[in-house]
Amino acid sequence: MRAFALILAAVAIAASACSSGSNSSAEEQPGPAQDTTPSSPTEHFTKEQLPKLALQPSDAPAGMHYVREASGRMSLADVGFLLPSQTKPLRRLKIKGIYDATFDAKKTDLRLASRLWLFADADGAKQWLAKTQNDSEQYAFEQLQAPRLGDESWGGYGNLAAQVVTYAFREGNLVVVTSYTTQTETISQRAALAAAAKAAKRLNQA
Repeated sequence: MRAFALILAAVAIAASACSSGSNSSAEEQPGPAQDTTPSSPTEHFTKEQLPKLALQPSDAPAGMHYVREASGRMSLADVGFLLPSQTKPLRRLKIKGIYDATFDAKKTDLRLASRLWLFADADGAKQWLAKTQNDSEQYAFEQLQAPRLGDESWGGYGNLAAQVVTYAFREGNLVVVTSYTTQTETISQRAALAAAAKAAKRLNQA
């Protein structure tokens, strides 16, 4: 059974263990990448734009395919936010929409997931991005050097129920969290960063 459930409530992109695997670490951290900051720092996105803002099936990395049943519009319950202690903070931040794009490797358990968190304003998005980073640090994620993606960004690597490499960024009122997860493979930080950069580029193309 392919592993994919909630690891971090705030990051909300990760995998749970349904099968055993090795604990190989991510490859050496890449150097600084090209600045992919979208051109409009005051961009305001709408719920109707989410399908175009998300990674598309054509964005699948080599050897991976788009998982339609694990992609698209999501509710708080869909992404594992069930308790009032989980939902109330998001509602206070004026969450407006969640949209996933998910890709699986054809021959391994490697998964790429990119989640869009849309808020009513940039302040809500800014607070949510800060919370995702703070929560990753509480789970002992190693902080990774991240280029400027959007208005602000962070990167991290952790090994919980599975290995996770995450790059997250905020652009205006939108937070994008893009993660690779696996139990059996060595995650490429370069590939994870490339996926995040592609997600940032999508914001310009929508």
